[in-house]
Amino acid sequence: MPYKATIVELPDVNLVVSRAERFPEGIEAAWKTLESKLISLKGRKFYGLTVCEGDRLAYFAGVETADDEETARLGLPAMAIKGGRYARAKLTDWQDHKDEIGRIFDQLMRDYDMDPDGASIEFYRSQSELHLLIPLA
Repeated sequence: MPYKATIVELPDVNLVVSRAERFPEGIEAAWKTLESKLISLKGRKFYGLTVCEGDRLAYFAGVETADDEETARLGLPAMAIKGGRYARAKLTDWQDHKDEIGRIFDQLMRDYDMDPDGASIEFYRSQSELHLLIPLA
């Protein structure tokens, strides 16, 4: 599935996250853990972050914090997305094309110079639109 990338500027984003025990097998369980802690999913901004930890990848399901006390209330760790310039590709009907996510990230990393200290980001814009982002060096 071809994609068109654009360069966007992201602000800093504070998240509360649930870590997948294994990648990629544990992604669904991480989302279930996170969503089970929330009173409602309506109006929330959800993110998936993949980071390198040594020679392994770690995945975090996250939601933008509603207020400063939410992290403590939910009993989950906090994580931040560093603001800056990102290469972004949009994936429509993402629920039917989950197999494309890794391929699009691989292509973004071939086409752009990624910040090695940054995370690959999935921003769940809607039930049908997913933004895939990598931080630029």
